[in-house]
Amino acid sequence: MKQTPTSHKTTEPTPAEQQLAKSTFSFCMEHKQEHFTISFLAARAGVSPTKLKLAYRRIYAAPLFAHIRKEKMLWAAHELEITNLRVIDIAEACGYDNASKFSAAFCSVLDCTPTEYRRVRLE
Repeated sequence: MKQTPTSHKTTEPTPAEQQLAKSTFSFCMEHKQEHFTISFLAARAGVSPTKLKLAYRRIYAAPLFAHIRKEKMLWAAHELEITNLRVIDIAEACGYDNASKFSAAFCSVLDCTPTEYRRVRLE
């Protein structure tokens, strides 16, 4: 009996997957103060939650919400550098109404608190 080798296809993401992931990312960043579920984002795009998650991971090489959190924190870091906004105001713009939760999320991405980040950048 002849065995066939198992194929491991590594195909490029399709244009539809690229559009789905990029439009979802753009929507989330345009509304960064809001929290969305996978179900909501998938319904908005007219696809299943599984299809959205798979497409997103193929394009960005990260789970959707982990990638969005990282990008929000990078945006927040930029705001800390270029504005005099209070940390809580930047936190609220990112959808956090609790400064300590925002600080924990920020620290998980940038390895320091928002206050430490601003202090080091302004020195």
